[in-house]
Amino acid sequence: MKKYFPITLVSMACVFWQTGAWAGSCYDLQHQEPSELTGTLDYVMFPGPPNYEDVQKGDTPEPSYILKLHDPICIADDVDGFADPRTFFQDVQLTAAPPVSDRFRGFLHQIVTVKTTNPAAAETGHYHEPLLVTVTSIAPAQAKPMDFIDEYGTAATTIRAFYDALGDGQGADASAMVVPEKRTRPAFAPQNMTRFYGSLADPIRLIDIAQENANTFIVNYHYATKSSVCNGKAEITTTMRDGRNYIQGIRALNGC
Repeated sequence: MKKYFPITLVSMACVFWQTGAWAGSCYDLQHQEPSELTGTLDYVMFPGPPNYEDVQKGDTPEPSYILKLHDPICIADDVDGFADPRTFFQDVQLTAAPPVSDRFRGFLHQIVTVKTTNPAAAETGHYHEPLLVTVTSIAPAQAKPMDFIDEYGTAATTIRAFYDALGDGQGADASAMVVPEKRTRPAFAPQNMTRFYGSLADPIRLIDIAQENANTFIVNYHYATKSSVCNGKAEITTTMRDGRNYIQGIRALNGC
């Protein structure tokens, strides 16, 4: 069975969880918290009985959907005393009844917001995460601009490098961020990008990046030619090859 270990620095503060101030910082299960969560939907094949260790060593497979949260949470105040506010975690086990459960597959690996009820702390081996919730609705999360820390470890850094290079009129560096097979196309050819973006009256500037799912991002940008101004928005799809992120495609959403 999976063991859960608290984050070291946080756990030192959790010694005082019994105070009203600290207990309030965890979700209160007796008050049906959390009622809404946002994270990336994932699918996991958990091992069940008899040993809850490995399905390839004879344990019963227990497939489940989980929600991977961006920030750690804790839970407290369950009736049976299974919630441990000293334990911080980012994976939440999900359950749902049709037709809600039928929609999970379509949102796999996407950032979603779920409405939840019946939150329960892990109390048996069939609970594979510290918190199990019943999902009553699921929908794509409203994309929020990422900050620099959010971009770490994602394809957003490749996207930012692409626009930084364009802003400096360096078409070759921008093209290097694009999948190799598209670098000869007119839109991504180094000489064409240098010619256009290097001659702008107001160089292109990336305003923000928002992540829709692991491989899809929404960007807002600004530039101006001698005759017009573009406050643009685009959907960028990315792909990973040999451990490196590349831009797969760019689709303008507002015409410029």
